[in-house]
Amino acid sequence: MPQYDNQENENSISFREFSIKLNGITEIENLNIDLGWDCDVLLYSRNRNISRITGLFVFDIFNNMEPDGKLMHGGRDMVELITKIKKFRVNGNRIGILGRLLGDIFPIPPDPLDAFDPGIKISSQILDFVPYQTRIEALNAIIRREMIKLVEIREIIKNFDAAEDKLTYAIIKSQDFGVLPKYTEMYNILKSESKDRENLLAGLMIGQKTGVNLADMVMLRNYYRYRLTLDGLNGEICECNVKGKSCHKIHKKRKSVMKKGRKDFNFMNFKVAKSYSENILKIEIINLVKSYMNITGIQYEEGIYDIFPTDANISDLYKLLTCLAFLTGKSVIIADITLNPGHATEIVEFIKRLKSIQNMACLYICTDDEVAENKNRIFDRVIRA
Repeated sequence: MPQYDNQENENSISFREFSIKLNGITEIENLNIDLGWDCDVLLYSRNRNISRITGLFVFDIFNNMEPDGKLMHGGRDMVELITKIKKFRVNGNRIGILGRLLGDIFPIPPDPLDAFDPGIKISSQILDFVPYQTRIEALNAIIRREMIKLVEIREIIKNFDAAEDKLTYAIIKSQDFGVLPKYTEMYNILKSESKDRENLLAGLMIGQKTGVNLADMVMLRNYYRYRLTLDGLNGEICECNVKGKSCHKIHKKRKSVMKKGRKDFNFMNFKVAKSYSENILKIEIINLVKSYMNITGIQYEEGIYDIFPTDANISDLYKLLTCLAFLTGKSVIIADITLNPGHATEIVEFIKRLKSIQNMACLYICTDDEVAENKNRIFDRVIRA
């Protein structure tokens, strides 16, 4: 879920004398970039190999790509880690650990279609982009909505009256209680100062209940918590192996967690209910994406996610991926627009709109002269590589 208090050091990237070789041939050389807090930077080059930058964050690094120099993010040198992880081969976990270390970064490839399976409808792929922690938070919101209490409604009203930014508070609370599509109505009720605010707000929020099976929602949430714990332990094991440290205690803990997981979740009733519950969660995530677009005035067509990716407009795929980056709390977006320079202004515009309610650093990669020449209209600055 979006975090409204991102810190500057969390969403920044620094390239220092950064280079990339592929099969021994230098494709990018001596790149220096500081991508700071809440900025829009265009990395422009006539060298189409500049898209290798995006490849660093979609695991192309394992295809004979050799980064050099420094790539700093979150206090870590990613080049050093990538170099070590490439040499570490155990059950494919090197990809898992890199994904964990680069968790604040959301890459959009040159062709956004590459992010999707062309043979599956977009709506059925939504959860693939959503990490377990975000799924847990979405399920918590569903559970709160279905179990809303009068004391919670009174607390919302009390805290709204004390809030400095009342609209942001209304947005956050509507999301916390699974009623984000109704944030405008919620805000209008709260700011009305009507003596009947309590009943009006209760009527609005209770009216959003869907009657889902709460036991199934709780079970799915517990399953995701189990998977989140297991993935965290797998990541710790990988880090220990990369650093050459002993991980005996972590292996022991992982074995215990897996044993409990098999006991709690390896039965037929849960497997049947899981499919049903995840379908409800998909609908909830799609409604969140649409709500973010409505909040920021981004235009979209109803039913756009019920089609196959190849039938969707490129611009709509960019919008969806950007909203998913926002939904999952990413602090850095790297959008490669080398294949779609005609959409540059539109892409930057709707990313900026989302940034109006959450600070994110954005690096755009492009090879188009016209896009670079129009830098003053859409980008904070342009770096030529």
